[in-house]
Amino acid sequence: MRQYEAIFILNDRKFDDSGEAFSSKVEETLKACEAKSISKNNLGRRPFARPIGKKTHGLYWSFEFEMTPGQVENFQDRFRLEENVLRHVVLLDDKPKGEIRTLQLDQ
Repeated sequence: MRQYEAIFILNDRKFDDSGEAFSSKVEETLKACEAKSISKNNLGRRPFARPIGKKTHGLYWSFEFEMTPGQVENFQDRFRLEENVLRHVVLLDDKPKGEIRTLQLDQ
């Protein structure tokens, strides 16, 4: 199992509930793909740096989960043609766990 983070940008004009129904759908899909330790975070409505089509804002959602590497492609395929998803990406979360120490150089 490896730690992943998926970020979705949704068409804000298609959702009245800030994407809550969509987030439930993503959670169900993650469970179907045998993901564990699922956490979700609504990042809110944000403006784009550049328009996507004619859209200038979108709803951002972040999901963190553990999954076997072979299942990631299956998960991505389920949202590739979703018309309400403007963009999505799944990233390998390889941040170090625990305390991060900094080195002090003598000058």
